[in-house]
Amino acid sequence: MKTDHGFRGDRRIDPYVVAVILMWLAAAGSLALMLLLGVRGTGRFLAARGALHFAYVAALLWYLACRGPSVAHLPDSALGHAANGHVGRLVVTGAALVLCLVGLFDRGLFLELLAAATLVIIVIWRRQVAARAIVLGLAASALAFVTGGIAFWRHGFVAKPMLVFMLIFIPHMFVAGGLLVARTGLGAVRALEGHYGMALRSFLAGGVLFIPLGLANAAGPARPGLAWVNRWWQPLVLPVWSGIVEEVVFRTVLVCLLFALLQPVLKRSPVVAIGLAVLFSAVTFGLGHGQTWGNLLGAGLGYGLPMAVVFARRDWEHAVGAHYMINMVPWLMALRAG
Repeated sequence: MKTDHGFRGDRRIDPYVVAVILMWLAAAGSLALMLLLGVRGTGRFLAARGALHFAYVAALLWYLACRGPSVAHLPDSALGHAANGHVGRLVVTGAALVLCLVGLFDRGLFLELLAAATLVIIVIWRRQVAARAIVLGLAASALAFVTGGIAFWRHGFVAKPMLVFMLIFIPHMFVAGGLLVARTGLGAVRALEGHYGMALRSFLAGGVLFIPLGLANAAGPARPGLAWVNRWWQPLVLPVWSGIVEEVVFRTVLVCLLFALLQPVLKRSPVVAIGLAVLFSAVTFGLGHGQTWGNLLGAGLGYGLPMAVVFARRDWEHAVGAHYMINMVPWLMALRAG
């Protein structure tokens, strides 16, 4: 019988754990060595870097897919009676298609649509909104703005309208995301469960698991205009903004909302519904960094997809830790370069 610690009852080592550990060591060690050799912002070892990156992503996805909660225990439908009958399924299918099309072609409208959807969710499920969720949502928004938002505002790193939008709507999205997680049974938010120690452990575990991807991100092109990153503590706090904000939007809200819309249509194939939800989250995340094939493959499939899967198969705190690590290593390199 398999346990949560990666071992069988007969004490044999789990091959999934072995595979991901070996790939972690190979990718992290090789990419760290390349960074020491000065590959950042150059074309040196480009093919090797890409191969290591996606080999580790493949091993990580395989591990997460095989080591997580069974989809057989997911609730039947987060939408309940709203998706019953042919008309109901047609409506939710149309909503999923609209969400996907807007997400692919108009980022601003897409975020506005998600924000509106979260407000509707809160109104419909208002009896399930707990005071803890409201407090944590406000705290998450404030923490994101204090750690990164203020610096980004001062130095123009993120557009000011986007900072204002996120500061206002992240509390609503956090609350609605928690409701969606509870209704769909997909992923978890340990802080909302009151398991704060577990939340911290998940954050740290997600960070460690994604160190190779942080190194891969640091080995890519250097972003200009970061001379203002000149304090040792800045790389440690600046990634908190993206870790919180983007994981609320693209994981707790988007993955769970799309899964909730697809689940009634794909009742007999929940794995397909989960796969489509995490894939679309990854695609919109990638294209949100720029409408190019490079961003689709790199930011989307190379970073967004494993973050979406680690949310769905573990919890939100794992995804926040993963996002933090992916961005923290390049910030350290920016400080070193400065």
